[in-house]
Amino acid sequence: MSATTMKQYGQFTANMHREYEQAVKKMREELSQGRTYDHACDTLVEVSQDIRNFVREDFLKIIIAEEHFGAGIEISDIALLLELPYEQVESARLALLNDMIREAENHLERLNKKIN
Repeated sequence: MSATTMKQYGQFTANMHREYEQAVKKMREELSQGRTYDHACDTLVEVSQDIRNFVREDFLKIIIAEEHFGAGIEISDIALLLELPYEQVESARLALLNDMIREAENHLERLNKKIN
């Protein structure tokens, strides 16, 4: 299952969810030790390739949500800290905002169905 498919349909099995949680924990550990984002991603050898690809994309959004939206750190500073191109981090920020819009629209649609 591709990362796009997982995001689009949210089809996580219990095993995939465990792999995802392990990968996110590993990424946090690696980054806390001062590793670059790419190096942290490269250490995800114990999870499947599908999960690895998904985490590579998704964890950057998590960092942006926590550090940019939560703590007010500029995108350019996040890019420097992670040693990623600014354009990649900005693109992930925009993708996160689009994900949030899509989720809000889906939530409103579900609420409207319950009301009607």
